[in-house]
Amino acid sequence: MRRKEQPKKRLHDCDYPGCQEAGEYRAPKDRNLTSYYWFCQKHVAEYNKNWDFLKGLSPDEIESQIQNDVGWQRPTWKLGTEGIRYRADKIQDGFGVFREAGLGMSGHYNPPQPKYPAKVTQAMAFMGIDPPLKLEVVKKKYKTLAKKYHPDVSKKDASLFQKLSAAYTTLMEFLGK
Repeated sequence: MRRKEQPKKRLHDCDYPGCQEAGEYRAPKDRNLTSYYWFCQKHVAEYNKNWDFLKGLSPDEIESQIQNDVGWQRPTWKLGTEGIRYRADKIQDGFGVFREAGLGMSGHYNPPQPKYPAKVTQAMAFMGIDPPLKLEVVKKKYKTLAKKYHPDVSKKDASLFQKLSAAYTTLMEFLGK
């Protein structure tokens, strides 16, 4: 046996002037979205075509509204800044998540430093190169120092140029060039 369909209760009348239909669809009255009109399907479609949430706002106010919408109208802040206060000694990183991501307990990114052989580290120190070791940096630094230490240009000790050449060779061999 089928149930008889119950007629829908009419909760609202259409707020469009002169319309006698049931107001089944709500539409906002203003930007606060706290009070609503009730329209029939025909009139809510017409109302929605003309509705402009940002109407009457200046470009700065529109930009502010967009920025608020990015965070769902909730305050946001970067992790580890003044907005979030935590004590690093109270955080337990049992699974090493922060350590694997290169994050120290302060929340700042500390990229893991590659370990180099002692000979390479000494060559980098002599040339004034910081890790990570990159071919372009080594070549650029070598050209700069070669002009400074070359015996034809500098009247200083020629052994500095020899040390530079040895350091450059060491680094290039390490880089596979």
